Amino acid sequence: MKQYQNKLLLVLITLYASASFAQIKLELLNDFKQPIGSWIEVKAISLDTLNTKELSFSSGKGVFVNGEKGKAKYLVSKKEYRDMELHLEFMLPKGSNSGIYIQSRYEIQLFDSWGATDLTFYDCGGIQQRWDESKPEAERGYGGYAPRTNACKAPGEWQSLDVIFKAAKFNSSGEKIKNAQFDKVILNGVVIHDNVELSGPTKGALSKIEVASAPFRLQGGHGPVAFKNIRVRDLNHIRLSKPNKWVDLFQNRKETGPNYDFIVHGDATAEEANAMFEYTGKELKGMYKWQKTAAPYGIAVTKKAYKSYDLKFEFKWGKRCFEPRLEKIRDAGLLYHCPIGTYAWPPSLEYQIQEGDCGDLWNIMGAHCDVLKNGEIIKIEKRDYSSSKKWTDEEKPGWNKVLLKVRGNSAKYYLNGVLINEITNATYGGLSLKSGFIALQAEYAEVIYRKIKIKEL
Repeated sequence: MKQYQNKLLLVLITLYASASFAQIKLELLNDFKQPIGSWIEVKAISLDTLNTKELSFSSGKGVFVNGEKGKAKYLVSKKEYRDMELHLEFMLPKGSNSGIYIQSRYEIQLFDSWGATDLTFYDCGGIQQRWDESKPEAERGYGGYAPRTNACKAPGEWQSLDVIFKAAKFNSSGEKIKNAQFDKVILNGVVIHDNVELSGPTKGALSKIEVASAPFRLQGGHGPVAFKNIRVRDLNHIRLSKPNKWVDLFQNRKETGPNYDFIVHGDATAEEANAMFEYTGKELKGMYKWQKTAAPYGIAVTKKAYKSYDLKFEFKWGKRCFEPRLEKIRDAGLLYHCPIGTYAWPPSLEYQIQEGDCGDLWNIMGAHCDVLKNGEIIKIEKRDYSSSKKWTDEEKPGWNKVLLKVRGNSAKYYLNGVLINEITNATYGGLSLKSGFIALQAEYAEVIYRKIKIKEL
């Protein structure tokens, strides 16, 4: 029996390693464990004009609401997660309360904290305190983390939450050797928690016993709440840093599976994501398998976040372009220091890869930096998309060699051996931006990346 189990495990590992994965989208209530209680799916939703403590909605699809009365049992994910990234959008009426239990044990509070100034763990985005019934009543609650700033929107507005979570780690004897941690919690584009270690489950946890993997839960029993656009990336990997050694960026090991996800804009399916990209272990091809006239854009993004490193690769343009850039110059990009990776175009700093503009800097969706040229800092106006031109045009026909040297919140851009741009003072969400996921982009044109190597420092 044990021999059979080992063979089965080997088959599963092999299948996992050979597949290409996109993010998981939880779009229907059937995507959660059954039964789901009184949760319903609706379409149009807003604050009730007669009672601002309630939500008004019409029948349809795309939004989950915790029942006509604003009270329902937990929604529980079917899949269990270890390290994970979660994106969702939520709406609360005035005074309402909900929460997200990562691994059903660690709660991030959702609460109508519009206008609050003296923040506690109970406010929106707060990490709930721990609880010990054996202590005197006044001492039972302890710990907890208030959000570092109030990023909460007004009741009735859609709000976004992004979570990067690292699960507790255990040795072969089942002893915990590393605490769980929220690497980042981002509310409405503002970093409200950064590298918060969790000593144990919070109040209301499914169990006080910590585990390597478990489902997440969405709370529905404390007042009206709505959720939509729930996306999950499984970040589980067994990869240790190898300082000062060049390794493949997009590793795909039999033991762990791929170190990347294919994320495609809009409602693209996993099949479409895997048709948009193809990684052979030596080359990452964008749009070569795409058969339609029009195409979305997307990224191949790492599961691991990187801080200080050198990254190098070569790229070459293919022949075909697709709508809406059918008659325009071919375009792609290297996105780095992405704080989150479930977006097809995530907040990031970009090394532009575009015909005639290769090496331009772009600041994308809240990520921002300055340019450093000849020892002088050149300020760039902060917008959703802002840019700075390369210093010299070094692109040539055929294969081109890119080198990006990242040192925390600074970086140098090289093309074909020439320094063509330099950035400094990178920020995102109110904090210095010193690390993040790395992504290679395909944007309506065939492109090949090869010899993709990274050296962590």
